Amino acid sequence: MSSTSLLTNSPHPQVEVAHEVSALRDEWMEIRDLILDSADDLQDQPSYRELLAQAICASLLQALWTLSFADETARPAWTLQVNVRLTSSLESLITTAADLLGRASCIEVGYLVGGLYTALLPPDVRARRGAYYTPPEIAHRLLDLVDEEGVDWSKSRILDPACGGGAFLVPVAQRVLADPRISRMPADRRLSHLERQLVGIEIDPFAAWMTTTLLSFLCSDLCEEVGRQLEPVILVADALGEDLLSIEPFDLVVGNPPYGRVQLSAEERQRFRRSLYGHANLYGLFLDAALRWRSTTGLIAYITPTSFLGGRYFHKLRQLLVNESRPLVIDIFADRTGVFESVQQETCLAVFGSPEETRETSVHHLQMHGSELIAHPSGCFDVAGGEDTGGPWLLPRSRNQVSLVKHSSKAKTRLEDLGYKASTGPLVWNRHKDELRAAPGESTLPLIWAEAVRPSGFDFTYQNRSHAAYFLLGDGQEHLVEKKPAALVQRTTAKEQRRRLVACAIPVDFFQRWGGVVVENHVNVLRSVDECVVSPEALAAVLNTKVMDELFRCLSGTVAVSASELHALPLPDVSVFHEIEALLNKENGSEITETLDELVLDALLTGADS
Repeated sequence: MSSTSLLTNSPHPQVEVAHEVSALRDEWMEIRDLILDSADDLQDQPSYRELLAQAICASLLQALWTLSFADETARPAWTLQVNVRLTSSLESLITTAADLLGRASCIEVGYLVGGLYTALLPPDVRARRGAYYTPPEIAHRLLDLVDEEGVDWSKSRILDPACGGGAFLVPVAQRVLADPRISRMPADRRLSHLERQLVGIEIDPFAAWMTTTLLSFLCSDLCEEVGRQLEPVILVADALGEDLLSIEPFDLVVGNPPYGRVQLSAEERQRFRRSLYGHANLYGLFLDAALRWRSTTGLIAYITPTSFLGGRYFHKLRQLLVNESRPLVIDIFADRTGVFESVQQETCLAVFGSPEETRETSVHHLQMHGSELIAHPSGCFDVAGGEDTGGPWLLPRSRNQVSLVKHSSKAKTRLEDLGYKASTGPLVWNRHKDELRAAPGESTLPLIWAEAVRPSGFDFTYQNRSHAAYFLLGDGQEHLVEKKPAALVQRTTAKEQRRRLVACAIPVDFFQRWGGVVVENHVNVLRSVDECVVSPEALAAVLNTKVMDELFRCLSGTVAVSASELHALPLPDVSVFHEIEALLNKENGSEITETLDELVLDALLTGADS
């Protein structure tokens, strides 16, 4: 970049002044909003909109090249499939934006222009690709983690299988070129070494071009000295295609893979069957693929949602990871927002290493303050303990949960030890619309929706008038009926809710009156399958405590409260449940909430079942 660049191209972001980065981003956002407004005024057909996004971003990077370098022949060119005419106002904004980006590092340019590109894309295209551009401070953090794990920047072959706008390949290239063993080489050897060492794969040809352009910015001095352009290191292809899963192994697979559910063909499901259970998510497939791309001693370093840490859909993937590439480090963001633009998912940074590694997983909690990333160490945790290595990984999601997780991980009691089994309510209502009834009648049973499940107790007086309160039971539908007392847990909650666990017991007299109930699919049923060791009322009371709610958050990665997570949840000793049963029989439940919290917390912290 030009000598007037405000931000250094150093591989270590500590030398960048956080407030200067923030000020530049604030200025950029004003210009970006004007560009988006001007683009909205043009023809808005999806096919044209993508071409317009390419034209604007290509013009911006080409204008930046003209400002920064005298050699126009070395400028990477992007040729549109059809002619897209930019208005004079857009061209003026592009010039202003290029002037501003002339003060930024290559990495910052990639982040800002990449974000503009995705914002300009049609929403369906953006969602289908599941691409979100990584803030530079987060990319540096992930690379610092693999640095600490001993990656050799002078020798390692490095792959980013979804390289987008170069968020990782550009800072990786910086670290390679800054390595003392490489920096002492003649210019031609340094350039050739970099071209051999880095590989990127990108399904979007324009995003691949952006990465090539940003690498050319970074290597401009070398290219000028050698007298040639940078050879392409980006392969435009689907990284998950069968032919790319068996390419030569790499010492580091790094990146921010796309997120989102995806429909797979029968052939694709067969290809990834070892890690699939139910719905497929793109980032899960990229984790599976990374295990095939890495060398036997190589590292995997990804930014992903936290959903793979818990939940039934990822249990085969977790087992695969533990067996083939143990998690060495997991950094968890304390907040959902402020990390990736338009992403509400909880995200983490994860580094995986050798399957022979026996050390526990190191956990940090990350906080973003403007453009500054702060990492708080929170200790080490065993995610592979026990026989079921595919079970949810119990990890603190915030620093104040560390002690609770450390102690609770030693608890031996689980739901099955109490004689209970969790499963989702059997009724999928939209498959039985004809049997739904607003009022009771012959052969009808109460229909239990999530609204009936409240921490204050079971409530069948629905406020939601769209809920049909009864179900007309037909022949062959006895499997839908719950006939014994049970505890209920809401199945869909959110991190931001005051409670993730919302439980109650179905009253005995309710069963006696109706003889049974039908439970809808958004409710988990905890039914006794063996001798009933504790009452449903005591079980619900424990699940409704603050401490169990906090503990559940430490093994749940999605908005769903799954049966598998309930089965994995550490619980206090049976004796504590019996003590709680005695309290419930003597006192009003609303008056003993604090006492229950203290009992459960004390049991878990002191190892009552050890």
